Amino acid sequence: MSKNEQRIDNWCVREEFEPALVLELTRVLLEHFRSGLKISDMFHPNLTEVDLKKQKDTMRRDFLEAIRLPVDDSLDLQDRLFQELRDCPWMRPLIEQVLEEIAATVDEGQLYKRIIENYYLNDNPMSNDEMSRTESLSSASIERKKREAIKCFGISMYRYAYRRECEESEKESNNGSK
Repeated sequence: MSKNEQRIDNWCVREEFEPALVLELTRVLLEHFRSGLKISDMFHPNLTEVDLKKQKDTMRRDFLEAIRLPVDDSLDLQDRLFQELRDCPWMRPLIEQVLEEIAATVDEGQLYKRIIENYYLNDNPMSNDEMSRTESLSSASIERKKREAIKCFGISMYRYAYRRECEESEKESNNGSK
């Protein structure tokens, strides 16, 4: 295990997650997001500002709950998240924001960002061999870096969602005390 992967695993453990489960759930969520990229914008629902906020809040809470549960215990939440992922055009800018944060703050963050973008955000991703040549890494290194990138992205999404949930809770409690 590389030093970077050990560091990412430690981040997962610090948040009380099993790194393998973060990898599994994040990979599945990214694959579902990728499959939704082919859905035309005309099939996305037109949401009011209130409905959009409700969708974001619900998805954030479902994600925070799903990531805390064993994968087999969160299948219903995962199904709901997968369906919502396909209907939310606001998710891509959020993913890109988290990837920018990773690129700016994490060792090998730029590489992790390129890996996630290639395999999960591009309509026509490079093969492992092409990615290996582009990054001047072996295929085995690309596979290891992909695993690191997925876990790093998963724990970063969790931290973002948790931070937003705390902000929303604080805002709601401040509004309730007025």
